[in-house]
Amino acid sequence: MKHVMKIKALLLMLIIGSALIMGSCKDKDKDEPIVEGDKTELLALITQAEAIANAATAEDYPQSAIDEFKATLQTIKEAVETKLTQTEIDNMIVQLTAAIEKFNEQAYGYIDENLYLTAGWHFDEGSGNTATAFSTVAHIATFFRGSTAVLGDEAMMPSWVDGVKGKAVYFNKGAHLEVPYTTAFLPADITISVWVKPDELYEHNYIVSQNYWNGYKLQTQGGGKPFFTYKKTDGGIIDADNETDNSVKAGQWNHIVVSVNKTSKELKFYVGGTLTKTWTESDKGIGPLLQDLEDPQPFIIGGVATDAELEANFMEWTTAENLGYFKGAIDELKIYNIALSDGQVSKLYNDEKP
Repeated sequence: MKHVMKIKALLLMLIIGSALIMGSCKDKDKDEPIVEGDKTELLALITQAEAIANAATAEDYPQSAIDEFKATLQTIKEAVETKLTQTEIDNMIVQLTAAIEKFNEQAYGYIDENLYLTAGWHFDEGSGNTATAFSTVAHIATFFRGSTAVLGDEAMMPSWVDGVKGKAVYFNKGAHLEVPYTTAFLPADITISVWVKPDELYEHNYIVSQNYWNGYKLQTQGGGKPFFTYKKTDGGIIDADNETDNSVKAGQWNHIVVSVNKTSKELKFYVGGTLTKTWTESDKGIGPLLQDLEDPQPFIIGGVATDAELEANFMEWTTAENLGYFKGAIDELKIYNIALSDGQVSKLYNDEKP
């Protein structure tokens, strides 16, 4: 009996002691001042968000999206004027970053490049003999000299020049870039977007090529028209241009976009962000792009084929004049695995134009 009484007394003392300790801690927490965190990153993000909000118009975003974004921004701006712990600041950075991402996604013509950009080059390195893609997969484009078998000592290497933005690559006398082959360059739907500044307009001004007409190739013609050739899944070959003479001009930067949509079976050309021609299944037999190649070659920028391919198979018709190389500068090359909409092309042009 005495033993039981002792246990009960001990338990009572523990309970009372715990209560006293907890009460003491609560009083201590109540008196402790808040330790403010570092707001530098949050303030910089607020400045960025304010610039986005101030530039937003109903022409670019739904008004409801603008209102929601500004309301979130205002709430955070008011909160930042108070004392905040580092945890609270970190949470606000996450919240505002998410709000910016959501707002950008609601822009008319928004393109999620993490999902849809197969390869993209800014060509801003400005030195060296390679250009690295900024896309999720960092495809390496390596500089190659033109064919000495055709051009002799006149064969040139690509060089760096000023671009539509930053730097660009200059091509002439067979100079070209090669990117290792991957089936990613042959998506079911495709859009090619590029800025070109041709020195002159001639029939064989090849901008890009994936196995020439056995895959696809984009060029400009002597009449100043974008021209696209591609092989379909059924083996048929499509040749198409935008049927507008002088839409591409020598000596200045031109924005060219071509897309193939396997579902609607449409091939579209855009120049300067504007739709210039739509080809359909009924008028040109437009169909899905071939998805793989029996004899894959590197993806070529600034030419139609590798020097080895030209010298092995095309010497009977290849000369210095019809070698199939670009004469001029190329910048901001992008390949998407979707057929961009008219609005997306327009936004792309407006975002990139000088």
